[in-house]
Amino acid sequence: MTSLDFHKLCLLAYCLVLFVQLLSPRSCSAFASATSSTKAEALLKWKATFQNHTRLQNLTSRAYLPTHAKAAPCFWTGISCNVVGSVSVINLTNFGIQGTLHEFSFLSFPNLQYLNLNYNNLFDVIPAKISSLFKLISLDLSNNWLSGSIPTSLGQLTNLSTLYLFRNNLFGTIPKEIGNLKSLVDLEFIPKEIGNLKSLVDLELSYNKLIGLIPTSLGQLINLSTLYLGSNNLSGTIPKEIGNLKSLRNLSLYKNQLSGSIPTSLGQLTNLSTLYLYSNNLSGTIPKEIGNLKLWTW
Repeated sequence: MTSLDFHKLCLLAYCLVLFVQLLSPRSCSAFASATSSTKAEALLKWKATFQNHTRLQNLTSRAYLPTHAKAAPCFWTGISCNVVGSVSVINLTNFGIQGTLHEFSFLSFPNLQYLNLNYNNLFDVIPAKISSLFKLISLDLSNNWLSGSIPTSLGQLTNLSTLYLFRNNLFGTIPKEIGNLKSLVDLEFIPKEIGNLKSLVDLELSYNKLIGLIPTSLGQLINLSTLYLGSNNLSGTIPKEIGNLKSLRNLSLYKNQLSGSIPTSLGQLTNLSTLYLYSNNLSGTIPKEIGNLKLWTW
């Protein structure tokens, strides 16, 4: 072997060792640690903006973790990560948080799939930049004090299948940009545009302060399986168009101010198994077209 060949062989061996080192668990761990550190800093920065951050015992301990532990938010209460150590779940239900979402670094969590912040004291508006969480599957901001309108940017979350915004101080209509939702929001009335949400499977608007009529456009939601409008102040008659919802299994209209007779078109709902109409001002008899129900309550 010549001297040149020997040097080439040594160079090749060195490159191979370097490549193996780069792929070693220690190197991957170092990369994941650096990434986790960024996530940890983002969460701690958001926490520092809470009005009661010094009194939250279930969150305060984070600030006093050792340096190496701070880089691992995957082990924090309410935080879960995927197999590569990236935050995929933030579940801070009922943590007593008093603050806003303005300082939440949405861009720091590109792999977040579940964000659950319900039963807290979040206030102010929902930032439009929440659309940066493009992998989000479920968003629950219910039971807070959020105000303002629903940002149209939520329509950019094409993977979103569940959205809970009820029991806030939100107002306005449901943006037409939003589709494929399982649950909607606390509004003053049900807009006719709701009929554009063709992919809706589960529409739950019970226990709100809804007034006005039930829009006939609901009859366009042919994929709807559950329609809950109970415990509101809805008035007028039950639209006969609801009979077009062939996939409907559960219909709840109880505790409203509905009047008139029960439309015979409900008899077309062959998949219907549960029907709640009690505590209204309905008149007449139960149409003979309705049958095969598991539960009927007047």
